[in-house]
Amino acid sequence: MGFKDKLKEKLKGSLTEEELSVLPRGFQTLGKVIILKLNPKLFEKREIIGKTYLKLFPNIRSVYINLGKVVGAFREPENIEYIAGENNPIVEHKEHGIIYRFDITKIMFSKGNINERKYLATLVKDGEIIIDMFAGIGYFSLPIAKHSSAVKIFSIEINPVSYKFLIENIKINHLEDIIIPIFGNSKEEVLNLSKSGTRADRVVMGVLPAPRDFIKEALSLTKDNGTIFHYEGVVSKNEFTSLFEEFKEEAKKIGFKSELRQQRIIKSYGPNLYHTVLDILAYKE
Repeated sequence: MGFKDKLKEKLKGSLTEEELSVLPRGFQTLGKVIILKLNPKLFEKREIIGKTYLKLFPNIRSVYINLGKVVGAFREPENIEYIAGENNPIVEHKEHGIIYRFDITKIMFSKGNINERKYLATLVKDGEIIIDMFAGIGYFSLPIAKHSSAVKIFSIEINPVSYKFLIENIKINHLEDIIIPIFGNSKEEVLNLSKSGTRADRVVMGVLPAPRDFIKEALSLTKDNGTIFHYEGVVSKNEFTSLFEEFKEEAKKIGFKSELRQQRIIKSYGPNLYHTVLDILAYKE
């Protein structure tokens, strides 16, 4: 018997046949918390549904419902509502040997990016200096520090809530000797690093939408022999080259050449839309 059949069996008598037919097929698990998306027809029954999940999964401590999307400049979850179990939104999610602590009602965590978080660390060579321009809670900084031989990672974050958890996650994972957290606007902080003489082997620009307005400042970190930029965006299936062209165009304006080294599709982002990452080598003309 599949999970949905078990859920239906438990809820027979509490839900109508129509309600049983629109029960969710899946759910997201972060730490010991389940996050559901429910059909609006089930909202009035969400508490009993949540309690049933707790019975089916004894190791789960809480169930929440996702009622909205990710919104705003800080890309915060719009509406995550508690429905059953322990009302504590702070989770510790383990992935690739890393512990991520965060508040699910205030911080976005995409499990669809799991392979990229692991893969990026494999590209890093011994002794590299890395700038993570949109570090969040340490999505990329933590696995790179844990699973590569990078000598230093400067992790920049402007959201005060994310920055608080970035600090905690660095300590939890014992990476204080490698990661230097910086609170502030990455445009300004990147220029401050550049003025201090810091140059990067690799710059992570992991934010959506594609951070075109930050390319000029990011290029100030380029080493004489070139720097790799991990540049992200959402493009349609037939427009993959457009993402590289916008980086190349901005770089050319200030005297830099760009070479596309690799391109990866991370996940589907909507009808005919794909979250894509480019690895770009940039250097002075």
